[in-house]
Amino acid sequence: MAGFDFSEAQEMFRREVRGFVQAELAPRSKEIAKMESVPRDVAKKLGEAGLIGIIVPEEEGGQGGDWVSLGIACEELAKGAAFAAPYVITQGVLGYTWLQDTSEEVRQEWLLPIIKGDKMCSWGLTEPGAGSDAVAIQTLAVKEGEYYILNGEKAPITFGTAIDVIGLCARTDPKAKARGITLFWLPMDLPGITKTRMPHTGWKPMSSASMFLDNVRLPAKYRVGEEGAGFSAAMGVTDVARVGLALTALGLAEISLEETISYALQRTAFGQPIARFEGVSFKIAEHATLLEAARLLCYRTLYLHDQGIAHRKETAMCKWWCPQVAFDAIHDCLLIHGHLGYSEEFPLEQRLRDVLGIEFTDGTADMMKITVARELMGKMAVPY
Repeated sequence: MAGFDFSEAQEMFRREVRGFVQAELAPRSKEIAKMESVPRDVAKKLGEAGLIGIIVPEEEGGQGGDWVSLGIACEELAKGAAFAAPYVITQGVLGYTWLQDTSEEVRQEWLLPIIKGDKMCSWGLTEPGAGSDAVAIQTLAVKEGEYYILNGEKAPITFGTAIDVIGLCARTDPKAKARGITLFWLPMDLPGITKTRMPHTGWKPMSSASMFLDNVRLPAKYRVGEEGAGFSAAMGVTDVARVGLALTALGLAEISLEETISYALQRTAFGQPIARFEGVSFKIAEHATLLEAARLLCYRTLYLHDQGIAHRKETAMCKWWCPQVAFDAIHDCLLIHGHLGYSEEFPLEQRLRDVLGIEFTDGTADMMKITVARELMGKMAVPY
């Protein structure tokens, strides 16, 4: 990404993703939005198109692309098939990153099946009593010979009812705080794992679930990295994955605004198109401005990541602000459409429910503002 433009390769990639979405995903998006999981044939299509393995090196079966390209994919996928963007982030970012700190045997077992769409992964940090205060997790992993015995509860688990494996954080040292947390790669076919679906207002295909672990015996080879390094590993990858979620929210708002502009030019009231009324046109102008500014912030942040430049402040800005901007835009788009926008025949009400979920997923707005304040003013700005 040079200046404020995509490179020629990135722009070509954007067009390819848009074409794929319109041909393969958009025709089924309304149907899939009401399903309880992402269909495996759709996951397979995402894998075959290379969209799961964008940042995975070519020698490991991926595309060897940059993070700006991942952001492009999230934005374009959201415009035609909202469920696909979080899927790509979870599988191709979280799954790939954590597998890098496992053994060659474990990588061989899981990496290619995940980026090809044959297997599905998720991650398990949050618990009923540990959300924003993630260090408070209580799930235990006790070493016994060549195994870890896992006990506890995780909720919610994204794609939880359908996953084959999960990157799970558990406490290996009850006395330590963040340094007492270890990350594990946990296959779902082990005895002692029970999952229960948690229906949500939006993102139906993400099939959120609660998961109970009752004396689960996990071979030690599935530990990710060293004991006590799990919390930093989990936070490190979510720090940039959050920008993908922000662009997902913006993609939902951008397509809503495009549809609303078309509607405002055609719909008449008092003998003229409603686009002539400032109550409509000014709202559209305001949201177009904010969405463009938010979009540039996201791509600048991904560019910084590609250049190896620190961007914790920028990531937090993206995560708290972009979903809010997107929600406000979709809300007004729905109101401009009136009863049509509120009906299930149009996707606006679904997008509004979906983007609401992004406002708190993987970091609430308030927590992100604390991060921004800390980066600007140091620990004096941290209230805990």
